[in-house]
Order: sequence, then structure tokens, then C-alpha cells
Amino acid sequence: MVRKPAKMYRNISKKAYTRREYMGGVPGSKIVQFEMGNLSQEFPTEVDLIVEEACQIRHSALEAARITVNRRLLKEVGRSNFHFKVRIFPHHVLRENKQATGAGADRVSEGMRLAFGKAVGTAARVEPGQKIMTVYSTPQYLEKIKDALRHGGHKLPTPSHLKLSTIKVSGKIVAAPKLVGEKVVAPPVVTEEAAAAAAEPVKGAEAAKGGAKGGREAAKGAAPAAKGGKEAAAPAKAEEKKGPAHAKGGKK
Repeated sequence: MVRKPAKMYRNISKKAYTRREYMGGVPGSKIVQFEMGNLSQEFPTEVDLIVEEACQIRHSALEAARITVNRRLLKEVGRSNFHFKVRIFPHHVLRENKQATGAGADRVSEGMRLAFGKAVGTAARVEPGQKIMTVYSTPQYLEKIKDALRHGGHKLPTPSHLKLSTIKVSGKIVAAPKLVGEKVVAPPVVTEEAAAAAAEPVKGAEAAKGGAKGGREAAKGAAPAAKGGKEAAAPAKAEEKKGPAHAKGGKK
């Protein structure tokens, strides 16, 4: 299939068509990954790539921009120092009424007017001022992130600019999501205050457990002593019983 120029599909002319269940053979989207980098850490700096015109961005252009930005970030920033996110998805299905080309095709290509056409790809519709891509990182990598997003913007069929903003970090400890069977289980979010509060009852329980253990040992020590006291008292009672018997024998 010959890829046609983006100017044939970038203009928004009709309403969006996303009902794929009514049309068969929709080509698969080239972009399948939308979040990259370090997904388990919060970063204080946010850099957004924002479009300036309303247009349609094909899935191939989105994938080209994603590859460009991600490759530069991995090389110059490092995988653990950024969180890269693509914020749009190609929902709109592009259709085309194919016609014959070449010599003598003017008679063959005449067909039905306003034909529905065949699905040839997908695209994302964007509005002016909409965020397309976002990179979260630290201020020390700001210039390298700007350069990567600027190169990615050259792959899109619309002018774009960058916007820098600061995020207040909450101090949350977020673990990476775990795959349980076929479902992705969201990780628990634990704050530092909650972790400290959870540690205090554990320490109190250990102290109470140690006190109970010491009490049981003291009780065990007291039991043999009481048993020894009873054994010492038994011979004394026996001697008391023998005493009157000897006295009786003396009288005889």
C-alpha cells in the first residue's frame, strides 16, 4: 500500500466516525505504548507539547513522534529519571474511496458519488491548545527534555509549542502495578505519615507481648517455690502426729 501525504487527512471536514463494529477490516494502530520511563515515582516538573491548530493526526505520525521523543530521553536523561506520556488516542477511522489510476483510468474510475469508502487507517482529532505529549522529570534535565519534545513536534502535521509547569510533590510511595492472572491490580498508595503511624502499634504490641511473656516466666518460677513449701510442710505435720503417739507409749 502506497502511503499518501498527510495533507490528504489532516483537515477536519466531517464528523468523527468511530463505530468500528459496523465496518470490517480496520487496520491496526501502529502506536500501542502510551506511557514510558519511570512510572512509580513522582516528579516536580512537567513539560507539555501543545498543538496550535485543529487537525487530524494519523497513528503513524503519533508513533513516529513517540519513537523520536522516547529515544532521545532514554539516551540523554535515562529511563529512571523521566515519565513520558502520550495523551491522545487515534479513535477516528479514516475512509477512502479507492479509484483506478493510470492510462485510460478516467472511464474506469467513475463510480458512485459520496461512497462510504474503505477503512485505510486511524487518526486522532485534536483542538487548538490541546496537550499531545507530557514529560515529567526534575529541573536538571529540563533543556534535554525540551529538545526531545521539539524534535517530536516536527513529526506532527500542525505547529506546536512547549509549556513548562511545576507540580507539588505529595511524597507518596507508589509501587509498580502487579499482574494477577489477567487483571492488573492497582498498587497501594502509602504516605510517610501513615507508614509511621502503622509502625507505632506494632512496637506497642511487641512490648505488651514481651511483658506477658515475662509475667508467665515469673509465674512459672513461683509455682516450684510453692511446691517446695508444701513438701517442707508435710514432714512437719507427720512429726506432730508422731509426738502424741510416743507420749501415750511412755504412760504405759
